[in-house]
Amino acid sequence: MTMEPPEINLDDELRTGARYLAQRLMPAPGAIPRIPGIDIYGMSVPFNGVVGGDLITYMNFQDRYDLDARIKRAHQQSLGSTVHNLQRQKRKGGILVADVAGHDFTDAARALLLHQAFQTAALYEMDLNGEITVRLFEQLNTRFLKSMTLRNLAADPDASSFITLIYGEIIHTGRFRFVSAGHPPPLVFSREFDRFVDISPDRLISYPPIGLQPGEDQADADRYQHSLGYKKRYTHNDLNLMGQGDVLLLYTDGLLDPISTYSQGQFERDVSRFKDGTAKELCGSILRERNAVAEQTDDISLVVIKYH
Repeated sequence: MTMEPPEINLDDELRTGARYLAQRLMPAPGAIPRIPGIDIYGMSVPFNGVVGGDLITYMNFQDRYDLDARIKRAHQQSLGSTVHNLQRQKRKGGILVADVAGHDFTDAARALLLHQAFQTAALYEMDLNGEITVRLFEQLNTRFLKSMTLRNLAADPDASSFITLIYGEIIHTGRFRFVSAGHPPPLVFSREFDRFVDISPDRLISYPPIGLQPGEDQADADRYQHSLGYKKRYTHNDLNLMGQGDVLLLYTDGLLDPISTYSQGQFERDVSRFKDGTAKELCGSILRERNAVAEQTDDISLVVIKYH
């Protein structure tokens, strides 16, 4: 007697396989930078419970790169500015938080590609300059704008192919220098005043999301006319954690979804309530409170940076 093969739903099988690959290949967050006087911790909660389009990546420069060997080589080549830049990497750490539009397995694949592109470009920047410059983000923007492969991965290539991100570097004095591409602005909680502090708009300059507009001075700009126009060159913003116990918060828009009942006011109260904990404890407590108050409708990521 011949047994009939089991009926297979090819679409379900492909989706299961894609989710498995996205989950297995999604990069681990990496080593959290160890900076005297600074406590850092971040968490991502995928909307579908498996993988999503949010990405947190750390740059622990001392662990990732042999800074002393690079400094020696730069000395031998009489590259004084590169030596200076490399010396500074010993006292700082980088944090990238990105949000790929959407939360399906294809969006997780685009987040993976962003991670790999960022790390490759960062290696090039360290070799060339001894530090990460805004040129890295110009290149990422151009690549994600031009690539039909990346665009075709989006569920809706015309509307959902862009990425918001924020990348910043924190040093032991509490200064946070960052670039923002369409991302929610950082929030600074003052322990002294027990609230989020007002930040001057000139310290929160943001640019269009990655992959949405070509740079106005990009060499191939004329070949990629875009109805949304051209973006200005990226520049840095600077924030400072001045007091002991101050907290800097980076997050994706799933945390403060406009249609959610979890408001910025509630967020502020939760930070105040748990402010005595470590960065890890504070991060976990906020996310638990948030999902107890309101239904999750998107991927959520949160990074807590606490100044001792």
